[in-house]
Formats: sequence, structure tokens, C-alpha cells
Amino acid sequence: MGEAARPLRGRRAGPPRQQPGAVRAVGADDGTDLARMIAEQFGKGPVHEVKTVVYRRPPHDMLGADGYSLVSNYFLRRVLPYCLMHNIISKLQAAVLANMIGRQKKGKIEATHAELAEEIGVKRTSIGHALDALCEKNLVRKVKRSSYQLNPRVAYNGNGQEQRDFLAELRALALESKFPDELPPELSLFPRSEVG
Repeated sequence: MGEAARPLRGRRAGPPRQQPGAVRAVGADDGTDLARMIAEQFGKGPVHEVKTVVYRRPPHDMLGADGYSLVSNYFLRRVLPYCLMHNIISKLQAAVLANMIGRQKKGKIEATHAELAEEIGVKRTSIGHALDALCEKNLVRKVKRSSYQLNPRVAYNGNGQEQRDFLAELRALALESKFPDELPPELSLFPRSEVG
């Protein structure tokens, strides 16, 4: 029985077998995958395809186009409300902090006193005292004129690895204030285990 006359059941699917010693041009488009052929020849048995499906979660739908900052739930739920109600943080300091959280880029903030004052709606001369108080509380760190760093353990705009790298960079400075790891006692009133 000739090759064409044999039933399909007994025939091997795919391209015809090569004769031993036959040479075929690389890249010949006969339907075979060169990588698969090499893997099957040198591996043990057939190579199975693995298909990966990547699901991307949609981004959060937030106001504004600049992204958003992740803010510590512990800070928002326990520290800030208590400090506002008991005058540990003034309204102006809270407004400056909120503005800085919103304007940060990976924990770094470039802003003049005039820019902060204009956005908050206060006089420029009042911003300096508020920033000094936030620096004393280790919520913000002044790097140089108009350049600040936000405590990345309170709020951070960026992914977790970027936050870890920024924390490592700050910890390597071994600052006397122990920024970013220590807050003053009035900001550390609650055990963190309370907050889920």
C-alpha cells in the first residue's frame, strides 16, 4: 500500500520526516519550529506549550491625573484625627501635610513657601512655622531650600520596591532625628496592632 493509500489514522501528523543526514536550510518555512525541534531532539520527549494569560487590574479611578499616594491607615485613622482634635497638629500643619502628600513624587517634594501658601489659601509667611513643626515631628524632612522629603512610612507615591529603596536610602543617612522610623511620643499614642 502506497503512502497516499494508507489511512490517515496511521500517519504521523506534521511535516514529513527527514532522511538521516539530510540538510535543511535554517528558517525554511515548512511549519516546524526550530526551537521546538532542538528541544525535542536534545530533551526527553515532546515539548509542551505553556500559555500565560496576564490579567491587569484597572487603575483606581481617582480625582486628578497625577496618580495617588498610599497613605498609612494607622496614621489616617488613629494619629491624625487625635492630633487634630487635641491641638497636637494645627489645622495649618495638617493642610500643609495634606498638600505635600498630594504633591509628592516618590516621597520627594519640590515646592516653595509661596506655592504652598497659594494652594492652601494662606499667607506665605505662615508656611515656614508649619513646615518647621512638621519637620520636628518627623513627618517631613527639609533637604534644602524648597526641597523636602515626606516620611515614606506615613505616605508614599510609588510601588513597594521603590518605597523600600527610599527607606533604605534614608536609613543609611543615620539622621540624628531618626527620620523616618521614629515619630515623637505624641504621634505614637496607639499600638499599631489595633489597626487592621
